[in-house]
Amino acid sequence: MPSPTPITYVFSGQDEPGLREQLASFYESLGEHSALELNTTQLDGTLVTVGDIEAAARPVPFLADVRLVVVEDLTASANSRAILEQIPSMIAALPDWTRLVFVEAGLEESSSGKRGGRQQTLKKLINLVENDPRGKVLAFDTPRDLPRWLQERALHHQATLDIAAARLLAECVGGNLVLADTELAKLATYTAGTRAISKDDVALLIPYSAEANIFRMVDALGQRDGKTALTLLRKLLDAGDEPLRIFAMFTRQYRMIIQMREQLDSNQSVQGASRTLGMRDFIAEKIASQARQYRMEQLERIIEILLETDVAIKTGKLTGDLALEEFVARLSRSARHN
Repeated sequence: MPSPTPITYVFSGQDEPGLREQLASFYESLGEHSALELNTTQLDGTLVTVGDIEAAARPVPFLADVRLVVVEDLTASANSRAILEQIPSMIAALPDWTRLVFVEAGLEESSSGKRGGRQQTLKKLINLVENDPRGKVLAFDTPRDLPRWLQERALHHQATLDIAAARLLAECVGGNLVLADTELAKLATYTAGTRAISKDDVALLIPYSAEANIFRMVDALGQRDGKTALTLLRKLLDAGDEPLRIFAMFTRQYRMIIQMREQLDSNQSVQGASRTLGMRDFIAEKIASQARQYRMEQLERIIEILLETDVAIKTGKLTGDLALEEFVARLSRSARHN
């Protein structure tokens, strides 16, 4: 009779710090470390075959209760879909002592976009394991409220994070939770548990990401502060950021603002707009505050200026640096005249 204990697992999601922590706890639950280490096989999912998994999983464990096989990033393999076709019959035949673990850190079943192919493969893998009587899926999804997640995560580093510091750190790291966890460890070491981590600590120790500077530039432009916007732009360029990448971030930011303006104009709440647009709550709040600084006709004019700037760069009329500076200057003038 098959064991009721799960033998096949999927650990997936964009909350990689949480995922890795839970994975380590799972490994600890399987037995004494040195014995488990002798019976563990790590496989590169981008290169693995079903035969590799079977060869690693079938042997009787040596001086231990389980044999652990860990497959990382199967969904990144060019042959992942073909492998998935063989997985149901393979896992059905695995012995009870096997613990087969698929790790897909940084991916979410519900994600979309350029990585859509991997998400579809992940969804199929999750369905296969969930539908197996000896399968178990553990999901570590992106937190919708990143500042709150940061405050909770700080406790893992024996630190506390005040809300203003959490919001600033969220801006600095964007959606990179691994980076966020690293920076929290740095901040926890700096404050050494003597006090809560403050906004000033974050400003002192954590460099702003390009995305955070784009937020600040758009804030400055919305407040008719062209001088600050140009200073922030020059900071990005001096740091070596590619002009085309900066321009792409500007374009993305204003498209999000237009989408939010449309939601607000239709009497949608920020929370409702967050769900409709698929934004994290703290991002939606910031986008909404920026959207409120513009009328829709102003935003439409900004999109026209973005298009004209794009043409100027691609036709060689202006270098990337000059085109961006002119873009910011034009938006400053446009804001003052509206």
